Amino acid sequence: MERTVRSVVIAFLVSGSVVGCSATATPTDAARGGPRGFEGPWAAQFETAYAGAHSAYERDVLRDGAVSVAEYEQTRSHVASCLADAGYKITYDATGGFELGSEDGSYPDDFFEHSDPVLQTCERRWDGSIRFLYEQVRRNPEQLDEAAIAVRCLRAAGLVDGSYTDDRWNEENARDDWSFDALDPAAEACRLDPLGRWYRR
Repeated sequence: MERTVRSVVIAFLVSGSVVGCSATATPTDAARGGPRGFEGPWAAQFETAYAGAHSAYERDVLRDGAVSVAEYEQTRSHVASCLADAGYKITYDATGGFELGSEDGSYPDDFFEHSDPVLQTCERRWDGSIRFLYEQVRRNPEQLDEAAIAVRCLRAAGLVDGSYTDDRWNEENARDDWSFDALDPAAEACRLDPLGRWYRR
């Protein structure tokens, strides 16, 4: 009965994660209260995330305009420990999703009514935008146009032909109604990692 959750990779800060590399928005200057600005393809997203950070931990991680592998793993560890204190367990997968379960194996009918608020509290304290930024920068470090890289990947996978355009992808993405088999493993790989930098099925 464990709950499986997948990260939404083409939303949130993307619209406004290279293996072993960190996020690449570099602060131009650090004032006493925090960075004055960031540079790089993801600068705006880091600025937004830093300004809206929910905890000192999140601000400390985002302050230098980067999320390292160590900080990413530490963040997941903090969330897991926070959940364990309340009797829950979280298992992350290689694609950024996770499963939430019970430490003692019991799943009453109202399990998720109780576990979801705890999960939200733990993520607010120990995560916020950290994992999301790491994963998004990792999968698209130069923040290339999502439609362009998705269509290129889909064409290479043989799921669409040359007549399938970026505009059509944008339209179908907005409706979440696809003209190709979105459940095909190759389509899933293109959604998660269109540049082939992170996810491998």
